[in-house]
Amino acid sequence: MSTFKTAKAVRQLIDIGARYQHIRPVPKMPNFAAVIEGVDLTKPLSAPVRQELVQALLDFEVIFFPPQKITPEQHLALAEVFGPIAQGAYNPRKTGYSDIEIIENDERRPPAIDHWHSDITWVENPPAGTVIQIVEVPPVGGNTAWASMSKAYEALSPGYRAYLDGLTATHTWEVSNWRKYLADLGEDVLINAIREFKPVVHPVIKVHPESGKRVLFVNETFTKKIDGISELESKEVLRFLAQWVKTPEFIYTHAWEPHGIAVWDNRTTQHFALADYWPHRRVNQRVTFNARGVEARAGNALSVVGGEAIEPTVAFGT
Repeated sequence: MSTFKTAKAVRQLIDIGARYQHIRPVPKMPNFAAVIEGVDLTKPLSAPVRQELVQALLDFEVIFFPPQKITPEQHLALAEVFGPIAQGAYNPRKTGYSDIEIIENDERRPPAIDHWHSDITWVENPPAGTVIQIVEVPPVGGNTAWASMSKAYEALSPGYRAYLDGLTATHTWEVSNWRKYLADLGEDVLINAIREFKPVVHPVIKVHPESGKRVLFVNETFTKKIDGISELESKEVLRFLAQWVKTPEFIYTHAWEPHGIAVWDNRTTQHFALADYWPHRRVNQRVTFNARGVEARAGNALSVVGGEAIEPTVAFGT
């Protein structure tokens, strides 16, 4: 039986025992969100372990490591397991490490990433994924939720999948709170960002280049409109999809411990950082990476727009 009543179920689980010999993924949901056991990130990773970590990310879309204190160099090395370092977003950078972004929230800088999104879909080649370590956690709260866009696609009705197939959508940071953040850094920074990072177009349904999974690729934060249809139709399609991806069967919410680490595939997931911990402190260090074989343009995004030397007075991310 295959109807809308069973569409959200996974028909065949990944055979972990047969596929993995060097790491042990422990899924939190059917074929989604796995904790990786048996890997010490403070030591060099063997080639078989690296290969299986890449496979685990393709299989489970977001993976987690038990808390480990890793150095900035080890953080960057972990990202490079999955692909070359990407340009990143407009976040401040860790001193001495321009490829590590810092998202720091406290009483003065309330959290503001409580919206569903994929990272940096406002560039022609969005990063393939992200590695984060939460180095400081609040006493309670501050969790992060991930939603599987392959699950979201597969659970749609065949007719609606056919309708979306072939459509494109315009993505831009200008419809997000990045505009306010950049304006706070100064008019020149904002104008540079408008000049350097113009709106881009992506398919509404993408095919993952490595796993072959079909995924929804629109989000409520950066997708401005569906192209080639009326404004009213575009708004209603995006409104429905924004609600659809929040279906509980597509979502895993992770509770952080100090120095917990996550890696997600930006092409198959969206995420949401819960903002329930103010005025307590939470510090996130993150590195984005490109697909293997795709190199980043020169300079990180913040330096490209001239904002790297400016101290922000507000906090924002993605």
